[in-house]
Amino acid sequence: MRRSWVSIFTVYAPMLGVPVLLYLYIIFNAFHLGTASNAVLYLSMLGLAVFAIVGFRDVFIDRQKPRHFLDLKEAAGQTVHKTDMDTTTHEDAKIVEMRIKRFNPQSKLLEENTYRARVDRYSSVLDTIIDIKRKQDPTIAMRYSCRMGICGSCGMVVNGKPVLACETNVFKNMKEDASISVAPMQGHPLLKDLVTDFDDFFSRHASISPHLHRTDETEKYEAKKEYIQTKDELNKFLPFSYCIMCGLCVDACPVVNVNPMFIGPQALSQVQRYYADSRDQLGERRLDMVDKLTHVWDCEFAGACSVACPKGVDPAFTIQMLKTEIVRKNLTGK
Repeated sequence: MRRSWVSIFTVYAPMLGVPVLLYLYIIFNAFHLGTASNAVLYLSMLGLAVFAIVGFRDVFIDRQKPRHFLDLKEAAGQTVHKTDMDTTTHEDAKIVEMRIKRFNPQSKLLEENTYRARVDRYSSVLDTIIDIKRKQDPTIAMRYSCRMGICGSCGMVVNGKPVLACETNVFKNMKEDASISVAPMQGHPLLKDLVTDFDDFFSRHASISPHLHRTDETEKYEAKKEYIQTKDELNKFLPFSYCIMCGLCVDACPVVNVNPMFIGPQALSQVQRYYADSRDQLGERRLDMVDKLTHVWDCEFAGACSVACPKGVDPAFTIQMLKTEIVRKNLTGK
């Protein structure tokens, strides 16, 4: 709300008038006008006091007042109740219809459950689902941890695209009818609601030996110095080391969804990550590990994995680099 003219005057008049009064005090005091100089001094002190009181009110009182509750009417027969957390303004808030697909063990099908929730422009899909779970349906199951795009736990399909729910803004992904469709990932076995099984995913990751191999085993315990790397050596594998194992690339891959034997883009990208690391001494054995029809040669270079990756790892490009290295080794023996 805009300030009234009285409020503006009480703020800016002392702020602008006090320096003028101080200059007048110096002038009157120089001409030995004691009465006038004292009057001007008292006025400047009064102005400073008014300015301090107004500033204290703005900083420590007005900013602590809660915003007005948003006056919402019933939406499609369902009343949205006001709570202590409902502090968004009319401009910031909207009613979103969350259409969550949940597995029904009786019908053996995914059934769509519809919930309505109030969101603001900063709300993520994960925030909204947590709010629905807390206020409307505590039986909704989903997996999450850090809520800041680091752990990779909250992967799900939003409006048909595999994403991290904590990084997906509701306002930017809302359809024309103010709805958002949420479903579990399809590239992993379903456990419950939005929770999928990652046992097979982690097994494939472990199968490519995702750690540094050194020929001298005693280095682990009796290393005399650190492994020195140049900046160029670091840059060869650093872009591929940002993988947070969220599984979105596997869910987006059309080959994985058709051929379960395909090891998947996540595991293959990590092969290149360690093969390019100058500290690793497993060498060409890493290439032999994935030189199979069900591994690197099953990739059709659709590129969907790179589009889905929230960290820019670009698994599709990484797999093509592996293919190039394998062909070079087979042709030249190096």
